[in-house]
Amino acid sequence: MPDFDWTLPARDYRDPALYERERQEIFAKNWMLFTWGERLKQPGDYVTGTLAGYPVFAMRDDAGQIRAFHNVCRHRGAQLLSEPHGTCGKLVVCPYHSWSYRRDGRLNKAVDFGSDAVFDPDAWSLYAIDAEEWRGLVFLRLKRGGPGLVEWLGPIHDMAADYPLENQHYFMSKDRDCEVDWKTYGENYLECYHCRTMHPGLCEAMDIDAYRIDTYGPERFFHLHAPKREGGLTRGLYFYRFPFLMLNLYDWGSSIATIEPLGPGRIRHINWYFFTDVSPEKADENRKSAEWSAQIVTEDLDIITGVQRNLNAGIYERGPLSPKYEYAVKSFQDMVREELAPRGPVQRVAAE
Repeated sequence: MPDFDWTLPARDYRDPALYERERQEIFAKNWMLFTWGERLKQPGDYVTGTLAGYPVFAMRDDAGQIRAFHNVCRHRGAQLLSEPHGTCGKLVVCPYHSWSYRRDGRLNKAVDFGSDAVFDPDAWSLYAIDAEEWRGLVFLRLKRGGPGLVEWLGPIHDMAADYPLENQHYFMSKDRDCEVDWKTYGENYLECYHCRTMHPGLCEAMDIDAYRIDTYGPERFFHLHAPKREGGLTRGLYFYRFPFLMLNLYDWGSSIATIEPLGPGRIRHINWYFFTDVSPEKADENRKSAEWSAQIVTEDLDIITGVQRNLNAGIYERGPLSPKYEYAVKSFQDMVREELAPRGPVQRVAAE
């Protein structure tokens, strides 16, 4: 039998202990797409959410900088902000005991504490996480320090330079909770072996025979491309940045997607659609374009939900990878292995 490369073992897609390692060693250490800048226009504007199980929020501060914090009060652990988005006053006030924090995260006041204790505003500031904005997209990183966002994006930054992201506006979202591991989804995204079987609409629009994926191991990203067929739309640029950022860029709009891991074998697939022209006159055309894209995701999720079910069942252990079509899957799996390689003691991402 030929000496194939093999998939990861099935247990790696369902093991809670491995998932906790991924949470600390992969998710927390990489930049993760969180929201878009138009939602944070003015000082005090905020967006809440969850990253790899950690409740967090991002806010525009008084100087116009985007800051991000764990959504937890330093007093008794209450959730500070409960709405998906909004605007707070000058202070973030805990709804439990009214401790308050400035927009830069520093403690403002421990209300009526009832003793002579003095709390250092810096020592008792909110648990901060890294936040940066790139061309209208807001990224967060749970573990502070490391490469800046542009450095992390690597060649993507320059390759996407002439696509008009800043001139595109949010149109709609399609988010789905799925019984699928984040690795199961990533591996499916990074091969077109299944395209002729699963994606007739995609095959009509693109020359699948010329489809290829360029892998960039050290930079942790993949460049996916195929020529459009006659009558297709415009040029496009398609990226997958490990562990789960997906950028599909066009002159007229963008499909921006990411994964929120919910646990071993569980994800939320998040997809935003932006268009240069979001006028009412273009609404029907834009919606058809977004729904066409969403249908391809639906086709993928339908099949890989069954894949995950079998990975969980305990019969299938591993399978061979096609050197012709699944070389990017192998590269993705190598990235998983490398980022989980021991590097000394595990460090927590939140202060004690």
